Amino acid sequence: MAPEMKECEPLLTLDQTADVLNTSVKTVRRRIEAGDLPVVRDGRMLRVIPEDLRRYIAQRRSNKHFKC
Repeated sequence: MAPEMKECEPLLTLDQTADVLNTSVKTVRRRIEAGDLPVVRDGRMLRVIPEDLRRYIAQRRSNKHFKC
């Protein structure tokens, strides 16, 4: 039996991820290749789960009181 799907946030494109990080898509791709930022792969399409992006940001922020 498949696990129950709860309501999900839409997945982010690499362009949207780059906008959030205020960086280039090329930099986002480097983070993915380095294994720092997990992605969902569907064929050649890459998408980022918003919670994974929040976790990535939280792991790198120096001021732990800042909320995104």
